[in-house]
Amino acid sequence: MIKKLNRTLEIACMTVAGLAICLMALVAFLDSIGRKLGLPLPGGNEIVSHLLMLFFFASIPLVIKADAHIRVGLFTDFYSPLLQRIERFVTQIIEIVAMLVFSWMIYDQAGRLFRFETTTVYFEMAVAPWVYAAFGFTLIACWFAVQTLFGPQSQEPLAQEAPGALAAKDK
Repeated sequence: MIKKLNRTLEIACMTVAGLAICLMALVAFLDSIGRKLGLPLPGGNEIVSHLLMLFFFASIPLVIKADAHIRVGLFTDFYSPLLQRIERFVTQIIEIVAMLVFSWMIYDQAGRLFRFETTTVYFEMAVAPWVYAAFGFTLIACWFAVQTLFGPQSQEPLAQEAPGALAAKDK
């Protein structure tokens, strides 16, 4: 059940992020060609801004699920395996709390935008639904973050290899 839900959420995030980046590229391309012809795409900047926001927030859950975000560990190579697992657990807790705070901030901002009936300049459409969508994606990211805490990858710290270091080992 949880695997199916996770896969559905992952596919939804991939679909939204993929469509957003493709549409953003298309709109930017059409707008740039149109500007050369003296016919810029009406509202092109607004469309790109909204698609960029969708791409960014739909990508966050995917990065967290893959556990591919950046961590900086200065002395982790010197830790014992037990200390490495403890450090990894503590940093994951901090990441989850930070993601929850980030989600709450987005939700709060969406509520204010809704109360003040904030609209976009060109299309005059409400901004709040877009920010609520961002909130939804951050909740999905929180869901994935909690699962990485107890998943198999949480047992082993990620290897910290410099790019090309693996190729150098093979020689």
